[in-house]
Amino acid sequence: MMTETGFPTLPQGHKRFSVEQLLIEVAPELGIRPGALQALLHMMKRTKPDHWTSPDREPVFFAAQDETAAALGKSRRSLFNIEKRLEELGLIEKRVKGNGQRSAIGDCGIVFSRLIALVPDLLRLAEHLKTERKEHKALRNRRSTYVRYIKQRLPEDAVSAQGAIGAVLEAFQAWPRADALSRLSNEQLEAHVNDAQALCTTLDEICDLHHDSSGKPAQNFPCFIQENNQKIHLVNCNVPIDKRNAGKPAPDKFKSPPPVGSGDCLEKNNGAAAVARNTQFLSRLKPDHLFRLASKDMQAMISQCAGGSSDLREFHFLDAAERMCANLGINHSAWVQAVQTMGQASAMIAVLLLDANRDHPTAPVHNVGGALRAMTRRFRGGGLNLVGSLIGLSRRRGL
Repeated sequence: MMTETGFPTLPQGHKRFSVEQLLIEVAPELGIRPGALQALLHMMKRTKPDHWTSPDREPVFFAAQDETAAALGKSRRSLFNIEKRLEELGLIEKRVKGNGQRSAIGDCGIVFSRLIALVPDLLRLAEHLKTERKEHKALRNRRSTYVRYIKQRLPEDAVSAQGAIGAVLEAFQAWPRADALSRLSNEQLEAHVNDAQALCTTLDEICDLHHDSSGKPAQNFPCFIQENNQKIHLVNCNVPIDKRNAGKPAPDKFKSPPPVGSGDCLEKNNGAAAVARNTQFLSRLKPDHLFRLASKDMQAMISQCAGGSSDLREFHFLDAAERMCANLGINHSAWVQAVQTMGQASAMIAVLLLDANRDHPTAPVHNVGGALRAMTRRFRGGGLNLVGSLIGLSRRRGL
């Protein structure tokens, strides 16, 4: 009914159609079934849009119940139950004449003033659900990071392994399938992700003990950089080109010794020094060094992923890089493509470099997402030198 201040109106900027979209989004949380939602939207669409924003009028649906049931393909009894349920939820008010009829005279019908008054609460609910869905997606992405890491770290004979490795494999195989994660609540999924991270730590410790007992250095960090990038060094060769042969098939015999040019070629002279420089740099690139290369934001994320522990491990960096993507404007598909192309660890290094170079003094990175896709393409073509970029960043950081 009308009060001294008039009828309730929608918040500024909202119209009837935006309330329809809002109801579609929150209906499952409110317990509105699809049939009831269909009926509610049908009745809303047949009210005057300006009545939702005017304090002088109420939006009212006047059509008879028989007519409405026929339009919806429902029985009158079914529609009656739907209207009763919507009224119990506080979304509508049924106002009829003494004989049960609906009429524009006296505004008798399905009245939506209660729904209008609920819109601010529904908007808060929608924002809460959006946040929960975002958190759920982030947790699923973290779980994917741990799955890839476990698969990478498990030894080839893990299927038949006994003891500690066998126990890790058994725990790993007990993890829920990826398609089952959507059925877990945020709390359940977070507990599972924490257990998954703990299993990564356990596997790392087992592998470290194994390497220590064999007299070999621990391999959990950062061998991936050497494997992927040490051989890549881009230098413009200064060997003269015979322009007369341009456009012709390459000759079968070369006077210059293969594979890096003649004796006075810059490519060859520079190559040996570059490999030595890269090897020396990589020997110093421990977790604490890589941590200092990262931006303050990524350092905070790495520390959060490590639970504040100073015992940083590769999967802490992997986890941090994946979780930083949204903040850096990196689409999840770009991150997945980078991981599939470069490998999880090299993709992490790429994100760390791009993030750290956002404040580069002469060539700051503005579009991090686009830059990651470009780096992925360059890696695919063999032209990405992550080690050189790390060395440049290390010098800029004074490390």
